[in-house]
Amino acid sequence: MFLIDGTCHPYNFSPANLNGRFGKAFADVLYSYHPNVNPAPYALSREEWDHDWQCEEFVETMFLESELDMICMHSLPIFDAFKDGGSATAKGAWLKKHYPERVLWYAGIDMFEGEAAVDTARECIALGADGLKFYPARYVNGRTEAWRMDDEGLVFPVLQLAHDAGIRNVAIHKVLPIGPISAHGMQVDDLAAAANAFPDMNFQIIHAGFMFVDETKMLLGNFPNIYATLEASFLLAMLNPDMMHRILDEFFIFGGPDRVIFASAAVNPHPQVVLDGLAKYEMPETSPIRLTPDVRELVMGGNLARLHGIDTAERKAALSDDVFARERAAHGLREPFSSVRQRVAA
Repeated sequence: MFLIDGTCHPYNFSPANLNGRFGKAFADVLYSYHPNVNPAPYALSREEWDHDWQCEEFVETMFLESELDMICMHSLPIFDAFKDGGSATAKGAWLKKHYPERVLWYAGIDMFEGEAAVDTARECIALGADGLKFYPARYVNGRTEAWRMDDEGLVFPVLQLAHDAGIRNVAIHKVLPIGPISAHGMQVDDLAAAANAFPDMNFQIIHAGFMFVDETKMLLGNFPNIYATLEASFLLAMLNPDMMHRILDEFFIFGGPDRVIFASAAVNPHPQVVLDGLAKYEMPETSPIRLTPDVRELVMGGNLARLHGIDTAERKAALSDDVFARERAAHGLREPFSSVRQRVAA
């Protein structure tokens, strides 16, 4: 199988990067998942976790410690919690420049900038962004503020700029509120207007499945350009298999297996831990869905490759002798988190 991680981030959890109480709460919530999904020998201590992930240790984690062929790195515009947004634009641009055959980059666009967001999107596209990433809510003075994808005055100019520049893929954080914020802005109904207005652009609901399953399945059934990217949701295969069964049943029945995209949520869980868990995961006998090799191939990389015009056989051949392939062939996979742990210790 050609494996693409649909959403991953080289986070910056260093204390100096946190914005006050909300920044700490955001980091605390994310760390609370970490020891639950990573085996005890590999899980990072909190001291190791409070780290600004550098690009080289990130790509070593993704390509020397796992079987992944490619990744889709999402920059993050979560400036209410993190001074650099959480996963900086500069990291995405660097990764895309240095590893263009291995990395897709979705640039984080802060729509709370208003009209300036158009300029930010233009700059990121010039730096090589393959797609755009939005975050619909922020935390201000104890309140949740949000914007919607159907706001034609705010959002559509950014989408039009991206469309005119040849960008066809947009991802938006939905469904999963993190920290002391409400679910305001995390609903999915606002994607319908954007999908209608830009029918040749693809819209990915990130974290699909945690909430609003019924609303999401109806969007999949009605809009051929809306996709469910199961970042963190796929952890339910290990943490809550019954819930995972229900989500996949609904999404596959209404949208089909070619509309679901794998994402590990690394580097919170280690990508290989998630890959190993999904390799063992099967649907129950009562389900009409079967995770056949063909279905797995679509979900685990084929769908995202198609959205970006990547021929997986050609790309597999092109990657077969790069620095990561040679290192893996010579020494096998490194232990999970060994690359970053070595640097933190130094």
